[in-house]
Amino acid sequence: MHQILLVDDESYVIDDLEISFPWDQYRIERIHKAYSGMQALSILEEQTVDIVITDISMPVMNGLELIRQIKAVKPNLPCILLTGYAEFEYAKEATKYGVVEYLLKPLDVEKLASCLEKTVLSIEEQIRRALSYEQAMNSFREHLPSLKDRLLNQLIEGNRYSEDVLNDKLGHYQLPFSAEDNVQLVLIRLEEHFTKHTTNSLQLFEYAVTNIACELFNTAFYTWHCRDHYDYLVFLLKSAGPADNNELHTSTETNHSEQPMKQNQDLTHLSLQLHHNVNEYLKGGISVILSHGGRLQQDIRDMYEQALSALKKQVGNGTGYFLSLEESYRPVSIRSLHILYEPPTFNHLLETAQWEVFKERLHRIKIGYSALPEQTEEHLDEIQIVLLSAFHYIAHKNQALLSDLVGNEWVPRVPFRSVSQLTDWADNMLDRLRIKLEEQSFDEQHDVIHQIKTFVSANLHSLSLQSIADHVSLHPVYVSKLFKQLQGISLSEYILGVKMDLAHYLLNHSQDKVYEISEKLGYANSQYFIKVFRDKFGMTPQDYREQ
Repeated sequence: MHQILLVDDESYVIDDLEISFPWDQYRIERIHKAYSGMQALSILEEQTVDIVITDISMPVMNGLELIRQIKAVKPNLPCILLTGYAEFEYAKEATKYGVVEYLLKPLDVEKLASCLEKTVLSIEEQIRRALSYEQAMNSFREHLPSLKDRLLNQLIEGNRYSEDVLNDKLGHYQLPFSAEDNVQLVLIRLEEHFTKHTTNSLQLFEYAVTNIACELFNTAFYTWHCRDHYDYLVFLLKSAGPADNNELHTSTETNHSEQPMKQNQDLTHLSLQLHHNVNEYLKGGISVILSHGGRLQQDIRDMYEQALSALKKQVGNGTGYFLSLEESYRPVSIRSLHILYEPPTFNHLLETAQWEVFKERLHRIKIGYSALPEQTEEHLDEIQIVLLSAFHYIAHKNQALLSDLVGNEWVPRVPFRSVSQLTDWADNMLDRLRIKLEEQSFDEQHDVIHQIKTFVSANLHSLSLQSIADHVSLHPVYVSKLFKQLQGISLSEYILGVKMDLAHYLLNHSQDKVYEISEKLGYANSQYFIKVFRDKFGMTPQDYREQ
């Protein structure tokens, strides 16, 4: 709803207009009245007015002067001018003051209605546009951190922009950098203490480390940061000093060479302080790589790649480490971890349930890794991949998902930062797998016994060890061994017991002849049945029946 101000020195004109015109049809809920230009200006200072309708001919301050003063303060406030016929040509000149419409006296109500409808629609369209723009700006501000993160990720991954396009993006994202700035890059990896926590906790630690880093770096540098796809923290820095970036000293050549050296010393000091503060306040270590300097657009990919390579070639201890690529550092000597692939393989050890041998192999891996000239992150990745592959293999071979056997929380989603952390995880995984697989095997074995017993009961007349083994899809020798192990008697003893129980029942409850009972029990020779029965019970079947 809107508010309108009516201005005329003839009070009856605006008083009658207030009463007679259907203002609510044009979404106008409040009407202010002024009988002079000065009174109108006073009302405008105190009230929120959306439309002004003023007479042109008034003493002291006429309508044109009033509109001129209104536009000086509120240039977008719509003003409608009322004019007599004699002033019509004069009123037409009022368009230069921003008058949206002028109406002749005596006032034509239909023309006023048409003018108000058009003006109100224009106001509401401006409001919609303003709201839409504000919403867009709010959305932009809300997503600005992720937009900055994405742009930096694109640059370190090698995406190239023209200098103008990049500078335009940097300005649009409110980043105090330009394509040709001298910059350095800091790469940070959170070590074992942090990565053993859940994903949500790890993100909180990353946020805390980022805040500590920004607080330190911002004392001397402009800072732009992101999280790369390895879950490392990347900081791009340029000096915030008076002689930063392309503004070279003009006094002496010495200043040209001293400035980058001083900047690197400052950044080294801050990086070491960051390393210390994280260990002190968060009780966990980080590894920090400080790149060589270079131009933002031209060198950022190379700076990132070299820092990434240096970080992956070394694994930090519990407190992590700091390395500056501006200084010379010893290249690593990479060797293979052969113990991962020695026979028997991890797959075979799991298949044959050699749990203790598997654990012993984990211990040897830990020793072998520690003996490497350089313990790199890729070696840890290799160990994790081989072990996780074996765990997946045995789970799938047992017709189950690994996550269903051990729980989702035990299937790693983040890389390990130390060999101890990795082998401890594998040891726990092995214990959980062993329990689950042995429970599953126990259930499956008892299911096999149940199948054997059911088959025996239904097929006494034509039974053999081979037919039983075929029914449960197992080897005859294994069937005999499994039955004896779980039931405490041999399979043949069990079958004999079932047959003799049935013979008892038939002799007591049927009129079958002895030879007919013999056939039902699967004995081709009734004399043999009689012998077996007598050996078991000390009397013939006929004697038993008569007794």
